Amino acid sequence: MAESVTQSNVDQAEGLRTIFGAESSCVVCLASALDADTTIHLGHGTAYALKNAGHKTLLIDEFGLSERRTMSGFLYPTRYDLAQAFSNGIDLLKVVRSIDEHLWYATATKMRALNDRHLLKLPTLDERLLNTGLSMDYMLLATNDPNANILTFYGTQIKRFVVCSPEQPSLIRALGMVREMSVLQTDESYPVLIIGGTSEEEGQAAFQKLADASQSALRQDLHFAGWIKAFMASRIVVDPEDNEISVPVAGPVSEFVLPVDFFKMLSAKIMA
Repeated sequence: MAESVTQSNVDQAEGLRTIFGAESSCVVCLASALDADTTIHLGHGTAYALKNAGHKTLLIDEFGLSERRTMSGFLYPTRYDLAQAFSNGIDLLKVVRSIDEHLWYATATKMRALNDRHLLKLPTLDERLLNTGLSMDYMLLATNDPNANILTFYGTQIKRFVVCSPEQPSLIRALGMVREMSVLQTDESYPVLIIGGTSEEEGQAAFQKLADASQSALRQDLHFAGWIKAFMASRIVVDPEDNEISVPVAGPVSEFVLPVDFFKMLSAKIMA
């Protein structure tokens, strides 16, 4: 597919860099109550939408290989992990991989383990990138665990979004993530995107249930950022050796198929 970048979007991105300089780098946390594979696609698609709008974007992929059900490897082959840079074991430029002019990629599968052992060291990823001569507009992290301590290692300017489905288990997971993010006590209202369900009315009702629970239990404000119509598709696993197709033996047997306009809509909200 040909890359579509409008001149106005490119001018806006360059204008922000000119006005704010390297300090305009922003961490975007997509706290997803969906399954791991859907969350990975959520991050990848959104990163491409930001990249196509002319913004320099670093996609941070924190899901280990054992958590992936329908893909046999990382989105892009990598040799080192961000945690190795934060423990000062590996040069950052060996960790962050350039995919094209406006997109970079890095894995962060070991960050939590090294954080638990108190082996991660400052400065933040934002500062480290500046010190190496890389200036990003956005650092995008799609995660099932928006740990407040981990986020602070990436940067200080953070935008947080909650993404979930209308089903009760997903709403419960979303409330848990809101609780984790609210530890920082930023007094901000988190935007919530509802994916799936039969209608926008169902999505709004699910959001209201989540918002009421968040206010009652946490005194944390949420606001409705939209509903996305998406259907569920049966999962398949393709054996890389003989291309044999089978049904996953572990994890969900179906996943959301996210429409292209969803990523454009989400990227517009990030850039707003």
